[in-house]
Order: sequence, then structure tokens, then C-alpha cells
Amino acid sequence: MSDAGDPREVELKLRIPPDALPRLMNHRLLRRVGKAGPVQKRMVSTYFDTPDFRLMRERVALRVRKIGQRHIQTVKCAPTADHGFNSRQEWEREVAADRPAVKGFGNKRIRRLLGAAKVKDHLAPQFITDVKRATWPLKMGGAQVELAVDVGEIKCAKGSVPVCEAEFELKSGPIDGIYALAHELHKSIPFTIESLSKAERGFALVAKTEPKAQRAQALTLDKGCTVAEAFRSIGRNCLFHLRGNEAAIRTSQNADGVHQFRVAIRRLRSALSAFGDLLPKGERRRITNQMRWIAHRFGRARDWDVFTGALLREVRRHMGKDRSLVAFAAAAKAARADAYAAVAETIASPRYTESLLTLERWWEGGAWVESLGNDRDEPADEYARRSLKKLHRRVHKLGDRLDSLTEPELHELRKRAKKLRYAAEFFRTLFPAKSTKAYIKALSEMQDRLGSLNDGVTAKQLLAELEKRKNGMDAALLARASGAIAGWGAARVAEDMKRLPDAWARFAEVKPFWK
Repeated sequence: MSDAGDPREVELKLRIPPDALPRLMNHRLLRRVGKAGPVQKRMVSTYFDTPDFRLMRERVALRVRKIGQRHIQTVKCAPTADHGFNSRQEWEREVAADRPAVKGFGNKRIRRLLGAAKVKDHLAPQFITDVKRATWPLKMGGAQVELAVDVGEIKCAKGSVPVCEAEFELKSGPIDGIYALAHELHKSIPFTIESLSKAERGFALVAKTEPKAQRAQALTLDKGCTVAEAFRSIGRNCLFHLRGNEAAIRTSQNADGVHQFRVAIRRLRSALSAFGDLLPKGERRRITNQMRWIAHRFGRARDWDVFTGALLREVRRHMGKDRSLVAFAAAAKAARADAYAAVAETIASPRYTESLLTLERWWEGGAWVESLGNDRDEPADEYARRSLKKLHRRVHKLGDRLDSLTEPELHELRKRAKKLRYAAEFFRTLFPAKSTKAYIKALSEMQDRLGSLNDGVTAKQLLAELEKRKNGMDAALLARASGAIAGWGAARVAEDMKRLPDAWARFAEVKPFWK
């Protein structure tokens, strides 16, 4: 690729278990769809940045790769939700030596970034990737794809990490081709989707950092966009949010990462609900089922995070170093560890990878276009009005009799409010900002109160579970701790129930912004 224009690399990266590598290299699929056998070469790449990682902070990677006697410089930008997580800007040029050449870029942002004195005068090698690469040209479903298998390591002065991965790069044709290949290989190769680039792993090694949880990126729908354009943008935004938190939960018991991952799943499911009138029920159910079981496994970890965090911490703060609570906190911590073990087991499972491949293929591959049918060309704002009106009415159907709702009905109200809020946030840029902001603010306050109430109800269930487990606790200490926490939780539920009617009234008074 040259430095001109806006060149993009479209790829799907997979992490391969080393013991599965021989099966991959000799897989019958590669012989069936490959034009020729693999080409093998060694590649040593040096990644450059300033001592304070200015390029990394801008999510830009600069490397010089030595292939034989040639030196190829590459500049890559991180993917954005606008173009999808498989697509990134990439510029390549041959350079004279093993040092970067930072002048002459056609892209304005890159030219300014690399041309700044604080960057160009301070570039230094940060880490090296040294891999043996085998590449195959493949053809699948009308797509021309290059499969590259890399085995080696990322290394710097502070240590090294192994590399064993495969990468499908789309050369031409539909992106569905790379997912079709991945699906076929996954039937016999236990890979997982790799959410981090070599650059990200290298800088994490140099800086001794771990991936952080990421909130959803701001979503902007253009006024005048169609239903299909809106659906694609919303889906990419949600999937980008999900992918962005995978690394955080793979590397550690990251409570924020688990929370944001669950939010991403909820946003995806809410997107399907928002467009539910257009999608065939069977197709919608098929995609939703791919997410429901993941959400359940992650939900347990989130519930224990809330219990051991906000609730238990508050009780201990008011009761001091009570001996019963110390022992109880240890039992709760063990239960949380079990829940996180289930999360780790989930994301390492073939079913999880298969679910993600199915979900990404459906959204990125464009199968949903056929599902939308002729409605795909309707103006998005017109459809948004109908969708939001329906979701708004479903919330009011329960909320208008708030005083008589049972505990399960309050839980259902919370779920309906959540779907309405996400839909409102999806479509907000299609309508006047002032009225949209007021509506979402009132809805969020009411939803947060319902969420707090639900946390209190969930705490009762977790408390009962801990009482059954006992964890070797003295019966008297267990009874004392359970009583204190149950009382605190009951008080919290009572306070939420007291404040909920006012939160509902404020929401009910706000005029829907789509009218």
C-alpha cells in the first residue's frame, strides 16, 4: 500500500494454541481453497515511538520491517467504530534503512503527527517482533483472502511474549469470505479471536500495562440516513464496544471490563429490539440466542462485584472491623472468584468463539440486509419514531401502575426502560439535541433507581446462596453477618422504593423528543 489516499487493511486475527498449529498448517480446507502452497519467510519488525509513547496514545503504530534485504515501513491506525473493528488505515513504503522516514505522508493527520518536533526528533525503537510467517492465497465465496500464520515472539529489554496467530486479510470481494473460512476452520481448530494487535501487545509489554475497560464510543447517525445505514452503524458501534473489552477480561479479573462487556451485550440486544419490527422473528431469535447465554455467565460475575463492592463495603464501613463480616467477606470473595472462573471458562470455550463468529459474520457480512427487506431504504428518522413510540408505550404500560407492581414486574420495568434508553441513545442525533437530552436524562435517572433496587433484590439472593455455602463459618458469626447485610439491603430497597415514584413522575412529565 502507498502513502496516498485512504488505504485500508481488512483482517480477522485469530489466536492459535501452539499444539493445534500442525493441524492448521496441514488442514484440508487450505488445500481445497488455496491457489498454491504456503510461502514462508522470516520477518523482523522494529516498532518506534517516543519515550513518552505519543504515537501509542494517538493509537498509531509505526514500524520498519526487514524482509531479506528490503526495509518496509508501515504506519497503522487503530480501527474505529465508523468502519468496523476489522478495518484499519494502513500506509506502506519502502525505506532505505532500518529507520523510519516520516516525511511526505498524504494523510493530513499522520503528516502532522509524525512531523511534529516532539515526535520526529525523539523516535526510538521500543520493541521487536521476530516471527516466521507462512502465507497462503485463498479463495472463498467470491473473496480473495491471504492467510498468514505467524509464530515467534514480541521482545524488548523488559522481557518477551510468544506469538502464535493466524490472520485472514481480505484482498478483494465480500468480507463474509474471511468469516466463512474461520467458521470452517473452527470446526477442528480450537482458536479464539485475537482482539489485540502485535503493536498493542508490544506496548503493553514495554509499558508494563494491562488492557483497560472501554466505554462505548459516541454514536452519530447522519440526518437523512436510511434504516440500513443506521442499523449498520449501530451494530458496528456495539460490536466495537464488545471487542474493546475482551482483552481486559481475558488478562485479569477486571470488574469494569466485565461491566462494560455486559453493557455491550445489552446494547446489541437492544439494537435488535429497536429494529425488531423489521427483522424476521426466527432470524432475530437466532442472533439473540448467541448473546443470551454469554450475558448470563457474565451476569453472575457482575452481581458478585456489586455485592462484594458497594453493598458489603458500606456495611463494613459502618460496623467497623466486625469479626463476622471479615469472615463473611472472605466467603463472598471466594464466591466472586468462582463466578470469574466461569467467565474465564466461557471466553475460552469453543461455543463462545463460535457465537462471536456468528454474530460478527451476520453484522459485518451484511446478512442482516436481506433480513430488513425493502424497509432498509426507509429514512431512519421515520422508523425511529415508530420504534421509540412502541418502546415508550411498553415502559408506560407498567410504569403507569407503579404502586401495584410486584417484584418481577419491577424487574421487567427495568429491562424495558433499559431497552428504551439504549434505543433513545442510538437515535438521538436524528432529533433536536435539547429535547433529546432532557428525555434521556429523566429516563436514565428512573432507570438508575430501578437498577439500584434490582441490586438490592439480587443481594438477597446472593446472601441466601452464601448462607447455604457456609464456607466453614461459625454458625453464630454467619447469622450475625447475614442479619446485618440483610438489614442493610432491606433498608436500601426501602429507600429505592420510596424515591422511585418521584423518579417516575419526572420521566412521565418529559415530552418524548421524537414528536
